Amino acid sequence: MAIVTPTPSVIPGPRAFPLLGWRASILKLYRDPFRYLRWLHDTYGDIASLAQGNPSYVCAFGPKLNFFLLSNPDLFEVSAGPFEKLPKNTALVRVGANSLQLMKGEKHRLQRRLMQPAFHRQQVTRYLDEMATLTLRMLDSWQRRPQINLHREMELLTRSIVVKTLFGFDDEAEIDRVGTLLERMVSSLVPAMIAPINVPGAPYARTLRMAEQLETELHVMVARKRSQPDANDLLTVLIQAADEDGTKLSDEELVSHVFTLFSAGHATTSVALTWTIFLLGQHPRVWADLLDELQGTLHGNPPTIENLRHLRLLDSVIKESLRLLPPGSIGQRNATAACELEGYALPKGSTVIYSEFVTHRLPELYTEPDCFKPERWATLNRTVYEYLPFSAGQHRCIGAEYAIQEAKVALAILLQRYRLEVVPNTRIELDLAMRPKHGMPMRVFLQDREIQHVPVRGAIHHLVTLAG
Repeated sequence: MAIVTPTPSVIPGPRAFPLLGWRASILKLYRDPFRYLRWLHDTYGDIASLAQGNPSYVCAFGPKLNFFLLSNPDLFEVSAGPFEKLPKNTALVRVGANSLQLMKGEKHRLQRRLMQPAFHRQQVTRYLDEMATLTLRMLDSWQRRPQINLHREMELLTRSIVVKTLFGFDDEAEIDRVGTLLERMVSSLVPAMIAPINVPGAPYARTLRMAEQLETELHVMVARKRSQPDANDLLTVLIQAADEDGTKLSDEELVSHVFTLFSAGHATTSVALTWTIFLLGQHPRVWADLLDELQGTLHGNPPTIENLRHLRLLDSVIKESLRLLPPGSIGQRNATAACELEGYALPKGSTVIYSEFVTHRLPELYTEPDCFKPERWATLNRTVYEYLPFSAGQHRCIGAEYAIQEAKVALAILLQRYRLEVVPNTRIELDLAMRPKHGMPMRVFLQDREIQHVPVRGAIHHLVTLAG
């Protein structure tokens, strides 16, 4: 796309508050992100500024603009956000900011090529048995528990799976220890970035120390895996990967990628599993049909790779859940030069927000867009810019195949064994990362096929038309 000299034009958007400007919209976005984004699109169309006429923060909605942004990574680049302002020599930056997600240009392209073999479909299928074993371990722990927090259980499950497949640990205590360390680091990042002041006792100072501990631990693991070339875990595959000219990933790059793979794979898949089970519980007929498919094909057993290819309704249920409530629901890119977006002038440094969530709710793409209708995927075919739960373009999630397989394995085993029922009148609210703010309390029953809709309260009703 040609770079042009900006020409005057007024970008539509809400009127700016004195002194606050676009910051007033940012506050609304954080408070109720999905309703606010839909309101912006419904009110102003495919292009909307967070403050009328101000190009600092602009929303771009729909598949055409998704393509425009995500297929031009050199003009619209990813941002490391608060990490860009931190001292470059800290463990926090080395672990948290030098990730594939935040890399740019040729460096990103090279690193992605080196990482690709670890996520080739043939490699991912090798982790199926480990995914099944850890799912069964979790389900065994539910036997004497009448109620669980489903979201937390899914976090613990995906944490175990990603640690096991990353490092190949056999000891359950080691899996839990390393998983806890990685999870604590992930959860500490946001509080630390709010006030990055290195004062003893402050969240930022604690996170720095945690990052140093984690960096040391991960370097030890990399050294251990270099001495075990016959292992088949993700880290070993990454260590052995080489480009055509012999380039390999350095220890520092491996450490950062390991942390990124954990944080991305752990958080998003746990959210996807939580919402899929919730949506099934709100749509008993879909759950009953899915249970027929699972029991008719698997007969109570974990799935094989061949089984997964024939579980078409399971595939459609996951697709529809990711359409309605995608864990990656909002993204942003920064303009590296002055340019035009649909005729509106953007200066260098403008932030452009796009939304998978809004795209997935466009009625011209999806009939009854707020309804959970897995059957639509029996005939529906959408491009990667019309359906993008894993984003699109050069920064599309490298672990998408891994995540889908993990979700299918976990659901296929869990749904045959247990019937989960949300506690009646639970208040269901969502945060910016699409997580249930107050957890997801579920009653646990052996699978008796007594599936029934249970009423819930809260913001979920503004986002999904529930069957009841």
